[in-house]
Amino acid sequence: MANYKIGELSKKTGFSTDSIRFYETKQLIQPSFRADNNYRYYSEDALKRLMFIQRCRALDLSLKEIETLIRLEQQPQQNCHAVNEIIDLHLAQVEKKLAELHKFQQELQQLRQSCNTQNTVDQCQILKQLEAQ
Repeated sequence: MANYKIGELSKKTGFSTDSIRFYETKQLIQPSFRADNNYRYYSEDALKRLMFIQRCRALDLSLKEIETLIRLEQQPQQNCHAVNEIIDLHLAQVEKKLAELHKFQQELQQLRQSCNTQNTVDQCQILKQLEAQ
């Protein structure tokens, strides 16, 4: 089984060494051993866990959600309802954010449409509307 120094994990995962240390302090990964030179060496399991964390972060899952998923993963015989619930709640949050972003997009489009001419800044309808709101 391979053992990696923190710099090697950083290159393989794209996480900074500080991020890797952070996940270690949160006890999401553990070094497999410390060498005589005091370097930490991490196992293939630590690499897999960091890749799992990376995929979760790419989905904008919170640290708390990731910690919960990891705890659930360590109970393989348990019903996966709890995992589904985490994802369902996160999906609802994403849908809410999308609705907010769509609203922002419409407001910005309306603002932009209010000024289609080459006016001076003191005549800019966008700035006038923003001041009025």
